[in-house]
Amino acid sequence: MCGYNEVMSLDSPIPLHFEGEESDEETLIVLRAHPVTNIGWIMMTGLLILLPLFSLVFLVISQRGDLPISLPTVVTAFLVWTLIVFGIALQQYLHWYFNLYILTNRRVVDIDFFGLFHRQISQTHLTSVQDITFSKGGVLQNFLDFGNMSLQTAGTETNFEFHNIPDPETNQKHLISLIRKIKNQNLKHNGV
Repeated sequence: MCGYNEVMSLDSPIPLHFEGEESDEETLIVLRAHPVTNIGWIMMTGLLILLPLFSLVFLVISQRGDLPISLPTVVTAFLVWTLIVFGIALQQYLHWYFNLYILTNRRVVDIDFFGLFHRQISQTHLTSVQDITFSKGGVLQNFLDFGNMSLQTAGTETNFEFHNIPDPETNQKHLISLIRKIKNQNLKHNGV
């Protein structure tokens, strides 16, 4: 797959294919949440891995070197704990990696990954997008230049929320430019 913010010229497609892609469709922008959004679960994973080691050291010190639990039990408990923690960390990574926002030359696709067996794909044609806003709040988002982008669509279609994407202002400009280009092409094609 592509990087977390794969932006190329709007005239040159990204060599990415996704489920449901139409034959004449070209992927132009692929977005996922900024990598800094992973810091919380990475730090928590490190802390949870170290927690049993600190507990074991405390237990050994408080018992003056004599453990009330057998060594095989301690090792088994530590391995089970580590397996659970890494399983949760893997799920967090997969959630970040597979939640994608894709802009093609024809539509916007939002792929939401909830688990190995559950995902939701929303899409709308670019001509249905009526308003695009972005927001950045707080020191971290402004300093590292990431934020949210909201796409409002016409009628009863789903509105789109792109969370924690890198450089939302530039991505908003790219999207507006592409929508104008497509609407102008449609006007010319219809003879207006």
